[in-house]
Amino acid sequence: MPHPWLKRIRDTGQLTVFNKATAWAAPVGEAIKSFNNLPFGVTLVAEKDEKAANIVLVLGIRAGEQYPYYGTTAITRPRFDPAGLHGQATTFNDPRSKELFFAVAFLPGKVKKATNGQKEVIVVHELIHAAGSDEWHDSEGIMYDVMQVDGGGLIEASRPKGASPMPPIRLGAATRHEMSHLWP
Repeated sequence: MPHPWLKRIRDTGQLTVFNKATAWAAPVGEAIKSFNNLPFGVTLVAEKDEKAANIVLVLGIRAGEQYPYYGTTAITRPRFDPAGLHGQATTFNDPRSKELFFAVAFLPGKVKKATNGQKEVIVVHELIHAAGSDEWHDSEGIMYDVMQVDGGGLIEASRPKGASPMPPIRLGAATRHEMSHLWP
């Protein structure tokens, strides 16, 4: 279910991102550029201080991987596959307002032979989850749940007619709609 970020953060129109997954530096940089070129009402900005970031990217190397955050912990699900071409975003929200105040995205830390383009697609997908779409998925485009390898990119497992692999990033209509409500 989509959740907005705290109003004070939404009002800035930006989310800060700290990349702790330094082995993915190049695809993370490209993913931030790709995200910022999408028609969303939010811009991602690199943050140099992990504790000041709204979103932290980390490599997950096993199911049960943990990321501690001020007295609570984000944990990868038991089915998290660190060798698969999919990550996991975990968001933290205020119990009263249900608004988000922090997100961590676990990127698959044991992927072998993935191209930077494939990694970019994974990162953009997880950044959209972290921006508020939570565990929501679309029937097409970047927020499709299951992707398959196609050349140097990824494409939806049920390939839409005439669609090419990503990158470049494609958006489904439902993703545009959801993000326009989260970031007007």
